[in-house]
Amino acid sequence: MVRYAVLLVAALVATGLPRRTDPRAAIFVQRGCTQCHGVWALGVKPASDVAPDLTFAYVDVVNRYGLSLDAFLYNPSGVMRLMLASHLHLSAADRDSISHILKDIFRQHRAELNKEIPPIAGDSTPPN
Repeated sequence: MVRYAVLLVAALVATGLPRRTDPRAAIFVQRGCTQCHGVWALGVKPASDVAPDLTFAYVDVVNRYGLSLDAFLYNPSGVMRLMLASHLHLSAADRDSISHILKDIFRQHRAELNKEIPPIAGDSTPPN
């Protein structure tokens, strides 16, 4: 799964195409997430480049922390624990909306890239 996520990110970054801001980006901007995080898939750039892009957070959180995105948003670790406790006050509805949006954009971009990424030679594992 990690290899697949890396391929997805590499393919998206390689396109280098500017993106228009998606209306779903509003919650990330309004709640302050974009002070640190960008969301490439929604056309959102971060105010500072200090945190990972959230386009693939739906699987990235699982790979980094061993938790689902939903579980992480309700009980984060590291810097995110501090940020959510002191600076970003997300309601349960905010957390659910953010998780839903990130899950949707991951699935959308994964489906698009499945059409574009050729299979890896010798790899019999079908893409998810």
